[in-house]
Amino acid sequence: MHRILVVSENAFLRHLVTLSLADLDAELRAVGGMDDMEGVCRAVGFDLVILLTATPFLCGRDVVHTLRPPGLRRPLVYVVSWQQSEQVVLGLLECGVDQYMTFPVSLARLRGKVANELMRTV
Repeated sequence: MHRILVVSENAFLRHLVTLSLADLDAELRAVGGMDDMEGVCRAVGFDLVILLTATPFLCGRDVVHTLRPPGLRRPLVYVVSWQQSEQVVLGLLECGVDQYMTFPVSLARLRGKVANELMRTV
């Protein structure tokens, strides 16, 4: 079974995204911040981590390296954020983010991308 982690300090957004993914064949977890994310990721191997903010990347944290050991492609890292400038998006992709979407996000589109990714790795 696949494992997905949703990370956001905003409890409503966390809950909304988790609900939109609930019918997938995956174990879903949600945490409220980066420190919680790092702790749970050390204990559990996730296939996908969805961050509902770009702030940690903009503050200089090496989020992808924290989540994904060098040389591995897992977990995939999706970021959903309000940031829309080309420079920010390119910076996130250069940091190793696998997918970037902006708010307001279509939950159906996000769910579709996640479902397609999980089907590819079966």
